[in-house]
Parts: sequence; C-alpha cells; structure tokens
Amino acid sequence: MTQAREPLNIMDGNPPSCDFSTKTKRGVYLSKSLTFVILVIFALALVATSFLVYNFAACPQTDHLANVTKYELTHCDQSKLLVIPLSTDRSPESTTFNSFFNTTEDVPTITDVRLPTNIKPDRYYIKLTPYIYEGDFTFDGETSIVLTVKNDTQQVTFHGVELKFHNIELFEKSEGRALKITRRTEDVPRQFHILSLAETLKAGQQYVLNITYTGILNDNLHGFYRSSYEEKNVTKWIAVTQFQATDARRAFPCWDEPALKARFTISIARPANMTSVSNMNIVRRENHSTLSDYVWDHYAESLPMSTYLVAFAVTDFGYKSDQNFTVWARKEALPSAEYALDIGPKILRFLEDYYKITFPLPKIDMVALPDFKAGAMENWGLLTFREIAMLYESGTSPTTAKARVAAVVAHEIAHQWFGNLVTPAWWSDIWLNEGFASYVEYVAVDAVENTWKLMEVFVLNEVQSVFKLDALTSSHQISVEVGNPEEIGAIFDKISYGKGSAILRMMNHFLTDDVFNAGITDYLNAKKFGDAEQRDLWSALTNAARRKGAFDADVAVVMDSWTLQTGFPVLTITRNYSTGVIQFRQERFVLINSTSEEQKLPVWWIPVSYTTASEKDFKSTRPKLWLRGERSIEVDNITVGRDDWFIANIQQTGFYRINYDAYNWQMLVKVLNDPLRFEDIHPINRAQIVDDAMNLALSGRLDYRTALDITSYLIHERSYVPWKAGLVALGYIDTMLSKGAYYLEYKRYVLHLLTGAVKDLGWEVTANESVVRAQHRVDLLSTACHLEHMDCMEHAVRMYNSWMMSANPDAYNEIHADVRSTVYCVGVQVGGAREWRFAWERFRVASAPSERELLLSVLGCTRAPYLLYRYLELSLRNDSGIRKQDTVRVFSAVAGSAIGQPIAFNFVRANWQRLKDYVGSVSTLNSILKVVTRRLNQPHEYEELKRFVAESCAELGRPVQQVLERTAANVQWMESNYQTIVDWLLAAEKGPKIW
Repeated sequence: MTQAREPLNIMDGNPPSCDFSTKTKRGVYLSKSLTFVILVIFALALVATSFLVYNFAACPQTDHLANVTKYELTHCDQSKLLVIPLSTDRSPESTTFNSFFNTTEDVPTITDVRLPTNIKPDRYYIKLTPYIYEGDFTFDGETSIVLTVKNDTQQVTFHGVELKFHNIELFEKSEGRALKITRRTEDVPRQFHILSLAETLKAGQQYVLNITYTGILNDNLHGFYRSSYEEKNVTKWIAVTQFQATDARRAFPCWDEPALKARFTISIARPANMTSVSNMNIVRRENHSTLSDYVWDHYAESLPMSTYLVAFAVTDFGYKSDQNFTVWARKEALPSAEYALDIGPKILRFLEDYYKITFPLPKIDMVALPDFKAGAMENWGLLTFREIAMLYESGTSPTTAKARVAAVVAHEIAHQWFGNLVTPAWWSDIWLNEGFASYVEYVAVDAVENTWKLMEVFVLNEVQSVFKLDALTSSHQISVEVGNPEEIGAIFDKISYGKGSAILRMMNHFLTDDVFNAGITDYLNAKKFGDAEQRDLWSALTNAARRKGAFDADVAVVMDSWTLQTGFPVLTITRNYSTGVIQFRQERFVLINSTSEEQKLPVWWIPVSYTTASEKDFKSTRPKLWLRGERSIEVDNITVGRDDWFIANIQQTGFYRINYDAYNWQMLVKVLNDPLRFEDIHPINRAQIVDDAMNLALSGRLDYRTALDITSYLIHERSYVPWKAGLVALGYIDTMLSKGAYYLEYKRYVLHLLTGAVKDLGWEVTANESVVRAQHRVDLLSTACHLEHMDCMEHAVRMYNSWMMSANPDAYNEIHADVRSTVYCVGVQVGGAREWRFAWERFRVASAPSERELLLSVLGCTRAPYLLYRYLELSLRNDSGIRKQDTVRVFSAVAGSAIGQPIAFNFVRANWQRLKDYVGSVSTLNSILKVVTRRLNQPHEYEELKRFVAESCAELGRPVQQVLERTAANVQWMESNYQTIVDWLLAAEKGPKIW
C-alpha cells in the first residue's frame, strides 16, 4: 500500500468521461408534441388499470394465510401480494420481478414463512440452459415436480424468487388429466407462489406440476449465479450455485424447506467447449435440439435430499481424479488442488469408519471457485469451495494454509452424514449440521495429519473465541426459532458452529468415546435419508449410554440446558481453607456484569473435572462431580492441601469459565511465574487460566491486577496454545489503549514478555515444520513488529525492500510464505505511496489465492489516510480486481489500526446505501459494521453509533444489537479499568517483576 509522492492513477475514482458531442446518432426520433400525447395516453391507461385492480381484484383467501396477525394483507398491500394473470405462451409476463422488490414502504418483518403442509414433493425433474455471455446472463428452466397430496386442498403453494414464469400446468399423475388453474398469486414477502385451482386435490393422490421459466445468473453469489476470472488477459465466465439456506428457489420453483426431501433428476445444457458437474454422475450426453453449440448433460437420479443441497456448475475448468474423487479448478490453479485430492479420500475413509456408515453416493467432486461467498458448501456429492479454502501451493502458500484446506475439506465431508444423510427438520436446529461438522473436522484432521496436534487448538478456535460472542446478552440459544431468510442467515454464526462443536466435545468427554460414537451411529442409521430434531440425537445418546452403563441421566435433560438457554455459566469455586469444604456456584457469565435477577436465573447441568497440585492429573477429563441444575453445591470429600492449588475443567472440556477465591488465584500466579514449575499445568489449562482470568477481570469479577500478574508468566512460556490465549487477551487491552497516553507502557510490557519466544522461533523456517509452530511464529513476529520491536521492524523492512528491487518480483520472491504477512505489512506500514503501489500491483497480478488474500490484508497496514480512503473506494468498484466476497476483508484491514478505524467507520456511514447496493447481502453488511466499530470506546463514539444504527441499519437485527452491546462494554471498560491498567503497567515497569 504505498508509492511515490503523486496520487496513484489506479486509485483515482473519477467516473468515465461522458460524450457530449453533437454527432448525429442513428435511431428513431419523435416530435415533442407526439411524445407528449403518448405520455398522456399511457398515464390515463395506467390510472384506469390501477382503479380496476384496486376495486375488483379481491385478495386471495388461502388456508395458510387465513389468520395472519403479524402482517395483515389488505387491498393496500397489493405491492406485496400480487395477483398475476396466467400466461400460456413463452412471452414474458407484463409484471417483472423487479417491480415486486423495488419498494420504499416500511413493512413489518415477516416471520410466518413456513409452507402449508398439505403437499409434499417426491421428485423433481429439472432442465436448465444457462447463457453465460456478457449481456445475456440468464437461464431458461423447465421443472416438473411429482407431488403427493397429504390433505385435501384447492391450492398449491411453493417457493420462487426472481423467476419469470412462462407457463404453468398441473396434471393428475395417473390419468394425465389437466387441472384448471384459476389464479396465480405471488406473496412477495414470503417468497410464495400460490396456485388457486377449480377443483380439489385429493389426499393420497399424486399430481405433476410443470413450469417453464426464465431466471437471471446474478452476481450476488447466491442462487444460480455467474462468476469470472482472468486467463491470459481474457475474462472467462462460469455459472455455479449456492443454495443454502433459502436460495434454491432462485434457480427452480420448489418446496424450499430442509425437511421436504425429494429425489432430483437434473439435466444441464452447456456450451460444447465447457463442462458441467452436479450431485450425481452423468448418465447420458446429447446434442441440444435448437442450440447448435450446446450439449445436454443428463445426470442420474439422486437419493432423497433437501433442496439446499442440490448443486451444479458449468465451467471450463481442468480436473484431476483419484478413483471416486475429482478436483476441479482453473487450469492455471489446478496443480494447487493436489493436496485436496490427496487428503479428501483419506478423510472420507476415516469418517466412514468413524460413523460406521458407508458413504452412499458414487462419487465426490470438489470445485474451487473464484467467487464464493461462503468458505465452502457441502452439497451432496459436489463440494464447492472458495479457492483459498481448497488450493494449497507449496512455496507460495503458508504452512497454515495447508491446515486450513485440510480442515475445510474435513468439515464439508463430515456434512455428507450430518446434514446431508440426516438433515435438521428446520433451520432452528442448524447447529446439528454445523456443530457436528465443526467438531468432526478436528477429529478427522487430527487422525489423518496426526503430527499437527490440531485438537490442541480447538479450545482457542471453538471455545475461547466463542465465549466473547456468547457473553453478550444479545447472543442467542444454540437451538433458536427462526422464520424469514434474514433470520435464518443470521444464525450461521459462531454460536451454531463454535458453541455447537464445543458442547459436543464436552458431551464426548463426559459420555466417553465409546458411548458417544455408538450413539451417533444409532442416530444416523435411525434417521438416514430423513430429517431430525435435537431430541432425536439426545434419545440415541441416552440409549447408548444406558446400554453400556456409562451415564445414568437423560442426555436431553443435561443438554437442553446448553442448547435451549442463551449464554454459558461461570463456575465460581470457593475453598474454605479451615474446614476443607469447597463450594461450587454457577451464574450466567455476561460481558457487562450486573446483579440483575435475569442474569441469575439460568442454571446448567455442569460436568466438573479437576485436579490438584499433588495429583497433577491432566489426562482424566471425565467429570468427578456434577451440578445437576443446582445453583450451588458444597463438597467436603475432595482431598487438597491448604497450600495446594486447585484447577477445574481439565483441558477446558466444559463450555464454561472458572473463577476461584483470591488465595487459590494467588497460588496459580505463583506456580505459573515459577519457570521450573509452570509446566506442571497442562498447556491447555495454562491457556484456560490466562483467558479466564483476563475475561473475568474484563467483566468485573476479578481484580485486573491479579489477571495481569498471571500474564507476566508468559515471559518463559514457549508453547503455542497458552501464548495465543495471552495474545488474544492482551490484544483487547491493546485495542482499548492504542489511542491513549499510556500506550507506550503497554507496548514495552508486552515486548518484554515475547522477546525470548521471538528469539527462539526466529525468522528462519525449517523444513517440515509443524502447522502449530508455523502459526506460533506468525503470531509472535506480527505482534512484535506491530509493537515496533526494533529488530523485527528492521529485518522486515530489509526483506520487503529487497523484494521490491527484484527484477521480476512476481516470479522471484525470497520471502518465505510463513513470514510474508509480517514482512508485507511492515513494508507497507513504514513505507509510503511507492511501497503501497508495489503491493497493490502484486495483488493485481497474483494468481495464488493465499497470496491474493494476504495482499488484501496488508494493503490496510498503511498509515497514509488518503491511501486508506482510496483502498476502501477500490473495494466497491467492479473493475478493481477485488471480489465482492473480499469486501469485508478490505474493511477489516483498514479498520485494524487506530489510524484506519475512524476512516473506515466514517466511510461506512457516508456510503451506507452504496454499500447495501453493492454487496447485496445482509450478512456482509453485518460483518462490515462489526469490524469498523470494534475500536469504539468513548461515550461520544457510542452515541454516534446509536444514531447511525437508528437512522440507517436497525433492520439488520441481532448482529447490530451485538455491535451496540460490544461498544457499550468498551465504554464501560474504559471508565472502570483504564486507570487500573495504567497504574499496574507503571508499577510493573518500575518493579523487579518486569524489568
């Protein structure tokens, strides 16, 4: 992010010049008088039509809309519920889909969006012809759906969005007799199409619904969408799908709910020079009857599956295969897919053994896509990935990128059972999909790449990081009622993924591997090819535990306390050092501590494992006692010496924090700060103690002096997991102090702690280094340089300057991939416009996904405000090379510094409507708002944020409430803790404890 002393032409956001010449142009011209007459006639016709529709077109009466309470449908709501004339020809209908959505009327949020239950789809026959050409990004569709009627009805209701229907027909399946459709109504807020019939459909009978239509290959990364990439300066276009959660309805009319499984037979017409893939194998190819340069690919019928798991892609990609596994990618990037092709089959074999159920499909395709909003998607038999999540290029990609590929591949393959074979009945239980896949990805990679020790970092990624979100009062239950697509999309968050995986790990430990795995297999076998709720899982696990005599309680009673309540507990352990009695007391942990009764109400079933200074048993993670929904218990049979420390929650297998009495905390401070004894405590528990202490202090439950005394032990820590926990915890203080007068004292303290570890790790990367060690080096070096460690900064600048002076920097880069993030950021930060422009040019030509992602992040390291503003502008330009999927990364990079944060926040406020129009995604807007506000900590900043939310983005829902609550907590923290932190830092700097 730098350059010479002149503005960069590439950054100039000037619009293209307009042609105001007087050259004669070809066309048809009308006189002013004739134009006026035509406009008057058109206006009168429009008024007359509106009058007739308003007064004589009755609102539909349907069995599922008869008692609407949240949103009354009246004559005044015709822009929301449209009666559409039936069309029997191929000409477009007079009412286009755009008119359904372009409204400025404030409408109450629709939550009752479930389809009527009187009809179930059995089979879909889908034929699609995508036109993947600039100027004609559309597709033609023909869908036939075999329906079974469960209850008599005179209406057929299904989903469809942004589809222009040309012809709709309904037949009896047995006789082939056509049924008369009297009216089609579109319920826009619910995304329903409602067919009213002249006669009743009979329960138990089957019917066939045929629809022909046209759709758009959109550029919003959902539904059936278009994507592009550059190859030898030529733009190549492809068409792909992303249907989870509610976007299959954008590609074909359907019953778009997860429980409504059906079999799918798909046919894709594609240009002869391209290829297609779908969930199943191709069984037949034939030339297109009317398009000479098109070929039909006909796919085998699928197993029963949900609409959101249907997938297809039309590309010109290359591929490589290994028996039933095939990887697809841009031809230039295909060699980078080798690792995914290697590890994919290994993970599949492991999971077949883990689940004790054979993978039921004949093949798995994995496709790396240039534009993909999610990290990856588990479509049954056709896994789709963002390129960064599937491609690994040795020498260019950092070591950690290899672990990322392994984890994401494992996550998506794990879904082939949890999510695909057995699917949640409704999105409220999406955690059954995502929680399991998030847990099993660690289990699988730990088994296949066993030298990485990936399970050790689980507590960092899926426990401690999730605590931060779940400590907000605006968090949500794991199993939470959701209705409209926005609410559904909002729960694909850390609660469903991280907390879901954490409570499964907790359950695995208290049930044992034997019982847990047996229960999982029973559950999958009982519900395969169907849908399930969490109670079905609890039942299977309870039966397995009782069968093996391993657990006497009902798993549902235990686990409902974790899935049906918001938040998590802090378990306070208070020792009576005279009598030996130990009290265990629980309450909900919230970021802004209070004494409200609401905070004290929830109680959990808490498994408690522990050890003592004399035992030092950190291997046994099974609980030695339980809080069975009690607020507190007292125990007098635990043997622990008066001057022996006591540690609970071994290896942090329970999803809760631990607080101790003051004396036990002091004993932990003492043992951790002893370089000869600190390793008596397991590294995961060292990380837990640091994280718990700092967050207990943050919420006002522990004196910050005690918490900071614990962090001082890091000076002799060399293990990754405790250090990472320490850096994250100290990072919050960094963020809060970075704009203050005493930031220098903070920097000196942390640099003192990490200097020894940085020296031990060094800059040189050895061959076959572990993923954990590689990540440790990245974290420590980037922190040291961020805090302006002189040797770190000088070394990084030398390496960056050397790279800049290379004759061919795109082909020759001596900087090891594992340290590039630090070197690039320092080079851009210390340099000016020339250094920034050099990084920008490398981004523009880079082909490796990991390198492009890294450069996007470091371009935000510059300290030049004008460059930061221009970078934000570039992120909203289609011609910049920054993909929409990476917009959040740009805003996060800019907002990552004290200089960039106010620039990013002000830019968002000034360009909110433009952002909404460009990204087209509520979840992306939420993410942007989150990253640009994380440093706000002053009362006036909080007030500005509240005004902005009230005026512009209150409709974003729970995520915005979480942003407001986090900011309020920051303000409160500054008021309550700033001076305490400063005093401790000043005292520590003077005293013998530090230097």
